[in-house]
Amino acid sequence: MIRSRFRQLRRVLQADGVAGVRRRLVRVAHRMLGEAGEPFPLHPDDVADAAQLVPAAPPVVTGRPLRIAWITTPPGAGSGGHTTMLRMVEGLEQAGHSTALVLYDVFRGDRVAHEAVIRQHWPRVRAEVRDAAEGFGVADVWIATSWQTAHVLASRPHLTGHRMYFVQDYEPWFYPHGALYALAEETYRFGFTGITAGAWLAGLLSDRFGMHCSHFEFGADTDVYSVRNLDDRDGVVFYSKPGVARRGHELGVLALQRFASMHPEARIHFFGDSPGDLPFDAVDHGRITPRELDELYNRCRVGLSLSFSNVSLIPWELLASGVRPVVNDADHNRIVLRNEHVAWAQPTPGALARALDSAWRSWRAPTTPQSLSESVAEQTWRDPSRAVTEFIERSIFA
Repeated sequence: MIRSRFRQLRRVLQADGVAGVRRRLVRVAHRMLGEAGEPFPLHPDDVADAAQLVPAAPPVVTGRPLRIAWITTPPGAGSGGHTTMLRMVEGLEQAGHSTALVLYDVFRGDRVAHEAVIRQHWPRVRAEVRDAAEGFGVADVWIATSWQTAHVLASRPHLTGHRMYFVQDYEPWFYPHGALYALAEETYRFGFTGITAGAWLAGLLSDRFGMHCSHFEFGADTDVYSVRNLDDRDGVVFYSKPGVARRGHELGVLALQRFASMHPEARIHFFGDSPGDLPFDAVDHGRITPRELDELYNRCRVGLSLSFSNVSLIPWELLASGVRPVVNDADHNRIVLRNEHVAWAQPTPGALARALDSAWRSWRAPTTPQSLSESVAEQTWRDPSRAVTEFIERSIFA
């Protein structure tokens, strides 16, 4: 670890000087102190302008497997977005294509350490791991995976290959209506072919920006999440992300406070980031592994899942483990999450609390967990992964 940090410090000093080290220290302080805001997430030369893009013409590929490079921020253990992306990488590898992960780390982290995380937490992925700061290599297909990496790809017109954009959410909504909002929105004008998580996002990008998009459906990881407890359960679970506005933390706490007064017998569980001081008794599990999360789900009747941008993966996990999801009612959720067992509620504390109450009272062992799990038994990640592979092949080989 010390040797890795030393290599990182040396790279930062060589590339960005003392100012770069200072930015790194500010970022660490933000994380330690819990302060809002992060340093600018791109190097200045990596910011692109859609009006000035003249990318190189992509080569013709015939008669051989594709070389596909995914430009991504370094994956962290438990990252849902990276997990979805790496499922698609694995599907491409199973189809015989070669893959690479080009890691863009604005803070010049150690590639060896990043690769160790990938190999430990996604052991089936065989992709070559490259450091964007050391060169991108070659590829037939370049796939940006976030608004930051879309800028990184667009700002390198010399890279020959087809350009695609793996879009899992409408990222301008991650920020106040300002500079980062505008830079995230600009990426949808870069002319990349979109591959989106769900139909709602594909429709939005097509209608608003004229992007050509294909979408994949969400799935349940039934290798991890399943019904292990058919007996009665006494829990309610909520994913805690106080610093991420789109996850509706404050609204969730208000709804759970009302629910707790209705059902003092219920045990309320939080996982994710610390929820801070709460006006009711609850268990904070912190950041836990998927296997541990499945064990927690199997102690719960009901789960509260809030998303104010593209739908979360959590409702599929809950259903697979026999937990009824209560979800805020919105087009971006309903269009993608089509399941008769979801309890929809308007995003107010009272409406959500009433939906939690109804879901709690109607839960019956063993029939409820069985029916919930069966409703997603065929919605695994195999079909979405296959759909992405086939779309990329059609786009290149056509």
